[in-house]
Amino acid sequence: MFGEELSVYFVNPARDALGYEHVEGCLRFGRDEVELTFDEKDRAFRKIPAVTVTFGYGEVVKVTYVSRWFRPKQLRFETKTPEKLAEFPGAEVGQVALYIKPESREAASKAPALVEFMQSEAWLAESDERLRERRNDLESGS
Repeated sequence: MFGEELSVYFVNPARDALGYEHVEGCLRFGRDEVELTFDEKDRAFRKIPAVTVTFGYGEVVKVTYVSRWFRPKQLRFETKTPEKLAEFPGAEVGQVALYIKPESREAASKAPALVEFMQSEAWLAESDERLRERRNDLESGS
């Protein structure tokens, strides 16, 4: 499970009666980073290009899968860098709720465990790098 990449597709419905801020996209969990790609359908005659935002696993605070009976399934994505989510309609400070498409429910349920595992690998690599730097400093200082 942890060697694979996951893609979770979502549709966030329009936030007003005119259909503005309807968002469709994909949250892709790769080997080294999380990639959020979304397309906003805002106006009928104006095409807004798709936006792609990349997060390292060290920037991700947590990913939560919310599954309630008779309610749309959600994937809540929180990050340490809220400025990267500034263009996403309906994003709160560093957090966005994504309404999962039915065909992506299984992948969305696996996402929190995958992110937790990848975060632990990122933190381990970071601490290993700090230990190497510290060891080099001590060896060169002697």
